[in-house]
Amino acid sequence: MQGEGSCPQCPTEDDMREGDLGDGMGARSRGHHDHLPQMKSGSERSNEPFSWTSCRAMYAVFREELEAERVALWEKRQSESSSEDTSEELQRRLQEVTEEVELLRTELEVTHRHLEGKHEALRILQGQAILDKATCHTKILLQKSEERNKAIEKEVNALQWEITFNQVQFKNVENSWSLKYERVLAENEGLMRALEEKMREHQEQRTENASLSQKCLELLSMLSAKERRDYQRTQPPCSLRTDGSALELAVYGACQCNSNGGEPCSCARSAAASRKQVLQLKQELEEQQKRKEEAYVMMDAFRIAFEQQLRRVGENVLRQAETDRHQAHYQRHERGKQGSLSVGERLKKILPTTSEAKISANSNETLHMLLDRLNDKEEALAHQRKVSYMLARNTEDLEKRLHMQLEELGLSHIDSKTKPEASEEKRDKNEVSH
Repeated sequence: MQGEGSCPQCPTEDDMREGDLGDGMGARSRGHHDHLPQMKSGSERSNEPFSWTSCRAMYAVFREELEAERVALWEKRQSESSSEDTSEELQRRLQEVTEEVELLRTELEVTHRHLEGKHEALRILQGQAILDKATCHTKILLQKSEERNKAIEKEVNALQWEITFNQVQFKNVENSWSLKYERVLAENEGLMRALEEKMREHQEQRTENASLSQKCLELLSMLSAKERRDYQRTQPPCSLRTDGSALELAVYGACQCNSNGGEPCSCARSAAASRKQVLQLKQELEEQQKRKEEAYVMMDAFRIAFEQQLRRVGENVLRQAETDRHQAHYQRHERGKQGSLSVGERLKKILPTTSEAKISANSNETLHMLLDRLNDKEEALAHQRKVSYMLARNTEDLEKRLHMQLEELGLSHIDSKTKPEASEEKRDKNEVSH
C-alpha cells in the first residue's frame, strides 16, 4: 500500500498529444479512471463540445473508491485471520489505513489543482482557437476583397484603354469624313459648272428644235391628206419628252450632207424609202395577225360545236345503257314496240312534210336522221357565229379608220353624226348574221 501511494515509477510529465493535457501526478486508481469522463482525441474531440467535471463529483468518486477498497481489504483480512486478530494488529491496520487515507487526500488535492490548471489551459486554448478562426475568416475576406479590387482595377484599365482607342478611332473617322466632305464639295462645284454649260447648250438646242418643228409643220401643211396620213404612219412612236429615238439621233448626227437649194439629200431619200417599206411591212403584219385571229375564232367555234355534239351523243348513250340495264328483256321487247311506234309518230310530227315519205318505221333510223340534222344545224350556227365575229371586227376597224381620217381632216363635228350611224349599221349586221 505504501509503494502504491508513493508511486515513484509513474511518469509525471503531461501528455499534450491530440488534446490530452496530462494525467496529473500519474498515480490514479483504476476505478477513478473508469468513473471520470475520458478526453476524446482527433475528430471526436473536435466534433463534440467540451464537458467540465466539478471537483465535488471527483471527490465523491474518490471517496467511494476508498470505501470500496477499505471494505474489500477488511473482508479479506477478516476471512483470512478471523481468529488471530488482536488489538495490536487492528491498531496497526487502522494506522496504515489512516496513512493511506491521508495520502489519497493529498493526492486528491494535487489532482484537483492539476485539473483546475488544465481547465484554465483549455479555456485559453479555446479562446485562441476562436481567435485563430476569426482571424482566418478575416484573412479570407481580406484576400477576397484584394482579389476583387485587382479584378476591378483590371476592368477599369481595360475600359480606359477602350475609351482611348475609341477616341482615336473617332478622330480618324472625323478626319476622313471631313476630307470626303471637302472632296464632294469640290466635285459638286465642278458638276454645277458642267450643268450650267449643259443647260446653255440645251436651251440652244430647244430653240433650234422649235424652229425645225415649225418648218416641219409648214411642210406638213403643204402636203395632201393622204400623204400626211402616210407620213404619220411612217413616223416611229416617240414620247412627248423625247423628239426621237437614240438610233434616229445617231443617224441624224452621222449625216454630213450639205443640202444646197433646199433639195433633199440621199440620206433623207433613203430614210423616206425605208419608212415606206416599214409601213408596208406593218400593214402586212396586221393582215397576218387578223388572219391568225380569224383562224383562231373559226377553230374555237368548230371545237365548241364538236364538243357539244360529243357530249350530247355521250349523254344519249349513257341514258340508253341505263334503261337497258334496269329493264327486263321481255318487258323491254314489248315496250320497245309501243315506244317505237310512239316515237315514230312523234318524229313524223316534228319533221317537215317533204321528208315524211322518207321516214322509215324504224325508230333508230329516224333518231340517227334527227341527230345528223342537229349536227348540221350546230355547224351552221357555229359558222354564223364566226361570221358575226368577223363582221364585228371589220366594223371596229372601219370605225377606227374613219375616226383617224376625221382627226386628220379636222372634222370633229362629223364624228357625233357618224357614230350613231355606225352603231346602227353594226346592229343591223349583227341581226342579219344571227
